[in-house]
Amino acid sequence: MRMKISRIINLCIGIIVLWVWLSMTFRLGPLGAQSEGGFKNLRYFTVLSNLLQGGVSLAYFFGIRTGRWKYVSTTAIAVTFCVAIFFLGPTRGYDAVYSGANFFSHLVVPVLSVMDFLVFDRSCTFALRDSLVTLIPFAAYGMFYMGNVLINGVEGNDWYGFAKAGPRFAISVFTIILVANWIIALLLRLPRRDHQV
Repeated sequence: MRMKISRIINLCIGIIVLWVWLSMTFRLGPLGAQSEGGFKNLRYFTVLSNLLQGGVSLAYFFGIRTGRWKYVSTTAIAVTFCVAIFFLGPTRGYDAVYSGANFFSHLVVPVLSVMDFLVFDRSCTFALRDSLVTLIPFAAYGMFYMGNVLINGVEGNDWYGFAKAGPRFAISVFTIILVANWIIALLLRLPRRDHQV
């Protein structure tokens, strides 16, 4: 029964992610009207982590073994959730962070994903070394983001506002988020831990 519920949740996640992204990208309906249109939205970690989670969730629903991919995607979407609450909300206002498409990307999809991972999905367990694999998406994104800012300048390239106080501050922010990423991964692993290193 628990696995059936898990499959239904994952189908819902996949459909929501696809619907929200298509609405944003092609400005379909009210969700698209309140967000940046076109493929430029792919520069945001929120969008990328949601697409990763949506793809993994649909693969899981159709019976494809997702293993570590689900651990990685759930951790990435949980990072998105935490950044929205603790950084974007206080700096940009929670109305903006949870309005339109962002309501689904910052809240609904992360909550469903984490709930499924912790409560319903028991398809596999994870060793401690698996938690290090979850660092790859944000580490890669951070290198891309900082590289883009350093090469092309802050103006128009610092869409999260991390580099406004200088490159050292930006590096500090990304380091903090990367450490938070690992802590989140360790917490998500607790009910599904494999005692192997």
